Amino acid sequence: MRRTSVVELIVGEEAERRLKQLCELSSKLWDEVNYARLRIFLERKRVDFKGTYKEFYEKYRPLIGSATVQQVLNRSNEVWRNFFRLLELRKEGKLPSFITWINPPGCGRRDGSSRALWTILKKDQYRIDGDRIILKWLGAIGWIEMGYKGLIHLRGEQGRLEIHYDADRRKWYAYVSFKVYEKAVKGDGGRCRSNREVTWLRA
Repeated sequence: MRRTSVVELIVGEEAERRLKQLCELSSKLWDEVNYARLRIFLERKRVDFKGTYKEFYEKYRPLIGSATVQQVLNRSNEVWRNFFRLLELRKEGKLPSFITWINPPGCGRRDGSSRALWTILKKDQYRIDGDRIILKWLGAIGWIEMGYKGLIHLRGEQGRLEIHYDADRRKWYAYVSFKVYEKAVKGDGGRCRSNREVTWLRA
């Protein structure tokens, strides 16, 4: 079962500068590849997944690292394929009744607003070390180390990490996904303890 823990990031001045740069470039990549794919779709009613993937992979790989670029482009592939699947269901008359309109994937900005700040990383691009989260393999950005507060309450196989900036709250949040084996709670020194360990410690 896939589950997600959400924590607030505690980011120093230098780390925040790098994190903003990473998220701005990730969001810009998302906007550009989806815009390119939208133009192709409007002209041809299909999308050149391989061509656009290669184009933007080569453009952004030096900036944010190959693994980060792959994650953003893979997410774009997912939403576009879901879009085409919905079109097929509508054509077959099998579209769920609660879906009344199908739009192609768009960009992150709406009505002239500023670009959303977010990124997505592979499971081997980050490490949780006590009360710190360390990001690596970020191309020209290098690496980022941050603290966090909150409870990483899951234990299992670590999955991808998403980071989002909440402009209203002016806070950064990390969404850590796991293939869950058991729940865990944060123990002394930031180490995650399983529920069984905590029960034993309290006895």
